[in-house]
Amino acid sequence: MFSQSMLILGTGIGMGMLNASWMYGFSRSSGGALYWFVSTLVYSLVTLALWMFVFPRFSTLPAAKRWLAQWAIAIGCFGVLSLLVVEASHSVFGLGRGSILFPYDGADLALTISAETLRRSPWLFAIMPIIPAAIICTIGFNRSWWRVFKLVGEQEELRELALSAQLAALRAQLNPHFLFNSLNSIAELVRTDPERAEECIERLAEILRYVLRRTQIDLVPLADELRIAQAYLEIEQARFGDALRVETRVEDATRSILLPGLILQPLVENAVKHGISQKIGGGVIIIEAGMDDGDLRISVRDTGAGMAASVAPFDRGVGLRNLRERLTRRYGDRYEPTIQSRPGEGTSITVRVPREAGA
Repeated sequence: MFSQSMLILGTGIGMGMLNASWMYGFSRSSGGALYWFVSTLVYSLVTLALWMFVFPRFSTLPAAKRWLAQWAIAIGCFGVLSLLVVEASHSVFGLGRGSILFPYDGADLALTISAETLRRSPWLFAIMPIIPAAIICTIGFNRSWWRVFKLVGEQEELRELALSAQLAALRAQLNPHFLFNSLNSIAELVRTDPERAEECIERLAEILRYVLRRTQIDLVPLADELRIAQAYLEIEQARFGDALRVETRVEDATRSILLPGLILQPLVENAVKHGISQKIGGGVIIIEAGMDDGDLRISVRDTGAGMAASVAPFDRGVGLRNLRERLTRRYGDRYEPTIQSRPGEGTSITVRVPREAGA
């Protein structure tokens, strides 16, 4: 977009300098040269404004109607502009071309140019540039600038499709693995604690409904993510018993903030799978959420087994790797999750999410 803008402005400046040089060389009038340079630059700026802010508004119309609407607007804009430029040549630059508002009222000149012709000359100079300027503006937009707009839109669509495909891959990986563990836990409880088994089945159904319902929805409130993470942890607590304890420290103001769906669940799953389950006696999972320099900060800490410095946490599981790629593709590398871990003491993963527009 920047290069396109520079192309228009550069062309306008070049043509303005050419016209100014021609005028000064022909008449030795510095005022006339300045007039031609400024007027040509103004025409270029109006063209740029039409291409950037006005013509794209007709993008949904059929080609014929789009061209006709853009043509009409260009005629109107350049018509008004031409009238203003002609008046400026008389009142600002003091050129002898006459004025539309104050037409020539003297006698005929010795050059046999009639008074009537002189009276009409401002209109002539005002009308002459309208048609060619409108043609260049309309054709240039549809043959050059419009293609840029379409390419930008297609690129954004491809980006959204990539994010959706990545989230779908995460669901495809997450569901069988999670279902396998959950069903095993429920199967054990059916014999020993039927009521607890029934509660786990309800939690599992809640999670599955959430995953299926969010298939076409990108952003969700943090409160929803917390609810599903809690449902997941309740199922795991049925499996681990007192060896798994959960603490939640969430600022109330953050619960309504929107963030990409299925961000929190991979974090708590990692804490259970690689932290608590690997440590004799289990441990505690602490979920924290608060605001930090305008961003939503979410951290999941566990007092589990921890990781050695040589371990690459994002490479050992699909969930965390998908999480990192989703965040960096959507928000940039500065929003990559951070991990701190010590063997035997536990692991802490922190995620930062900027406030979405309108959130």
